[in-house]
Amino acid sequence: MNSPLARYLRDFGAESMPAAVHFEAPPLVEVESHFPAIEPFVEQVDLEAERRQAHDEGFKAASEQMTAEHAEALAELQQKHEAELEMQRQEFEGGIADYLAKALPELFDRLTSDLADATVRLLAPILKEQFDRQAVEELAEQLKPELAKEVLEQIKVSGPEHLCDLLRDKLEEAGSTIEFHPTEGTDLRVEMGDTLLVTRLSAFAADLERVLA
Repeated sequence: MNSPLARYLRDFGAESMPAAVHFEAPPLVEVESHFPAIEPFVEQVDLEAERRQAHDEGFKAASEQMTAEHAEALAELQQKHEAELEMQRQEFEGGIADYLAKALPELFDRLTSDLADATVRLLAPILKEQFDRQAVEELAEQLKPELAKEVLEQIKVSGPEHLCDLLRDKLEEAGSTIEFHPTEGTDLRVEMGDTLLVTRLSAFAADLERVLA
């Protein structure tokens, strides 16, 4: 537009540019700061302390675990041991019962037999002495009729000395009519002419020895 109004109209053909504004900045002034300088924050880590703590925590955990496992194993072992002891006790009691059931009758028989043998051994000397006295008394009773005869034959008695003494005491009235000859035998032998009387003390002694054998 060349007309005088052109300067009042917007020119759509060219991009308008804002007018540049110029101003002067005030000079920089150095200001003294009253605050400490800010340094970057960095956390300090004690590696040795961390290692010790980790070691202690691991050791504590391992110890607790081992203690628990040990206690459990010990309880299981004790329970097993008690069960074995109970089984052994039952087997022992059962074995004792079976043994006593079988052994008591045999033991009773043996005790009875041993007691009988002991009784016989204790009574043997008394029985023998009693039997000797009885044999001497019977022999004396057999000789008394012969001693009562008017014509007496010489009577000779031989045998153990203590039996000869017993017979002599029983036949005091015979005096010198009877001759006593002590010997080492067991029986008393009485000779009257053709008659011979012999006690059975040796047979009794043999039977007694068989009982004691």
